[in-house]
Amino acid sequence: MINYRPAKIEDLAQIRDINRHYILNTSLTFVRAPPSFDSYIAKLNDLKSRGLPYLVAVDETQKADDGNDLVVGYGSLSPFRPQMVSYAPTVELTLFIHPDHQSQGSGSVLLALLLGEVETGQVWHIFEEPVISSGSTEADHENEASGAMRVRNVIAVMAVDPEGKEQGEALRKWYVARGFEECGRLKKVGYKRGYW
Repeated sequence: MINYRPAKIEDLAQIRDINRHYILNTSLTFVRAPPSFDSYIAKLNDLKSRGLPYLVAVDETQKADDGNDLVVGYGSLSPFRPQMVSYAPTVELTLFIHPDHQSQGSGSVLLALLLGEVETGQVWHIFEEPVISSGSTEADHENEASGAMRVRNVIAVMAVDPEGKEQGEALRKWYVARGFEECGRLKKVGYKRGYW
């Protein structure tokens, strides 16, 4: 049975392994080298501090090698252009399913849960943007632009992986079927695994 819950630090090793698979074997992410484990901890902590959701799908009938719940997928909402507070109501979706658990519904449920939280007004992006005006010191205006804004927009930026189902078009169709609107394509902006 698959359960969905907020990610915990104990899940991060499995999240890293799922992410590592996509980094090394696909063009779905343009990351080429797996990040350090500390970067996964930093992301979890950052999203928590911002009030943004980070969910995992776990199979309660199985345990991972480390004895923790078996993570079959994860999804999160991250700041879009976090250095600019005016974008605070917009977040970017991350969603990955373990390759052995694809096409079993976990991705659809994770996406529905994340979008449901946004649609019902439950997601507030907590932010800080240090502002320095001329003649003032940084300390005088630190955290001047801080607060929280309700998230209203979710962006799913995806690479069309030519090695994927239907040469990558299946994933695009999956997003469109779940309410996303294709707003444009950037062509030949990334190169990985011999493909543009």
